[in-house]
Amino acid sequence: MISWAGQFSGPQALLELGLVLLMLFVLWGALRALKRGLDYDNPDSVLFGRHIYDGVLLPLLAVGLLAILQPLLARVQPVLVLPLASALLTSLLLIQLGVKVLKAAFPGKAWVQPISRSISWLIWGWVALWIVGLGPTILRELDAITWTIGGSPVSLRRLLESAVTAVIFLLVSLWGSSIIEKKLMAPAIGARPSVRKAIATTIRAVLLLIGLLVALNMAGIDLTALSVFGGALGVGIGLGLQRLAANYVSGFVLLTERAIRVGDVIRVNGFEGTITEMSGRYASIMASSGRQAIVPHEMLTNSMVEKVSTEQSNALQSTSLLITHGNDLALAQQLMVQAAQACRRVLAKPAPFTTLVNVSPDGLELKLNYYIADVHLGGLESLRSEINLAVLKAFAAHGVTLATTSQSINWGQLQALFAQAGHAPAASDGASDT
Repeated sequence: MISWAGQFSGPQALLELGLVLLMLFVLWGALRALKRGLDYDNPDSVLFGRHIYDGVLLPLLAVGLLAILQPLLARVQPVLVLPLASALLTSLLLIQLGVKVLKAAFPGKAWVQPISRSISWLIWGWVALWIVGLGPTILRELDAITWTIGGSPVSLRRLLESAVTAVIFLLVSLWGSSIIEKKLMAPAIGARPSVRKAIATTIRAVLLLIGLLVALNMAGIDLTALSVFGGALGVGIGLGLQRLAANYVSGFVLLTERAIRVGDVIRVNGFEGTITEMSGRYASIMASSGRQAIVPHEMLTNSMVEKVSTEQSNALQSTSLLITHGNDLALAQQLMVQAAQACRRVLAKPAPFTTLVNVSPDGLELKLNYYIADVHLGGLESLRSEINLAVLKAFAAHGVTLATTSQSINWGQLQALFAQAGHAPAASDGASDT
């Protein structure tokens, strides 16, 4: 085992340590000045982080400078501290890259924190093993464990290195896709939110596919062998993942056709609310009461969806009341229109109006029609209740009476029905129509 304490006891080690600390201080000052000059105030930035030292740029530039400084200093004296500093900064770079990219690509997800913590422990654990001299021994043992795949020997070390390479490239792809998605979803972009979401989802999928293929190619895996896995994947989608694939395809169709978009008020399967999110598989609908429904995209494409909000700025709403024949029809219509005009959400133009929709022996059915411009806010039932209460109050003040449905029962007809059934009741002396 290497005696690290002995190496740090000489003046050469102190010189190297001073160079490393000076380099880090200069880089930190330069990056801080660059951040201020760019007026870059994003605490979740992958490059700069919140305090420069928790970003990716500082360890990345430090590792690059150490790679240049180490061979130059090796010509003058034995290098002792620089390899250790390079290993520590590389570990810090990998940790910052993994943690920052996961938080940027999946904001607010609960599983990001434990995975980030696991990545940190694994990387620091490997660095500790390498410092104490066990790293090369472990690599040799992993290299000795081999399998034969497709006629070629593959070691466990190669598989692990391929997995690490693939993870790094996937993290970089996630980073790039998250940056592009933030740019596309910015309010300043003129395209519709659904179009921007569709473009961002497509770009993320393409970048992840490219990153995976590049990682597999760098790991030495023949990409032509993936055709077998592609056929198996197609069979799996056709059998076990049919419904899941249908939801993703339906989501892509909805995002492309823009028939339903984020912000629309829809009613599906008896649930009415505003679409707050459209992911690849489902749409999230929030009702005015605060309830939330997760609706698969396949349901939105295969069933009838009532779109409450339309492209028009004004939406027509209505409510109906039944009054008796003896009332003043013109007065009742005037009171209903005035009650609607008194509500804040009802538009003055087009003005509310009433129609006589039905005349029956029970009474006159009047329908009050009114327009609102903020249908996307919901609360239509509350607004209708407010208008109905105002109408009832006005009717009570002006003597307008509501009609009630009545049913007349003819005792003779009822007795005949019982007689036909063989259970005729005894006729009462005072039998009459009531």
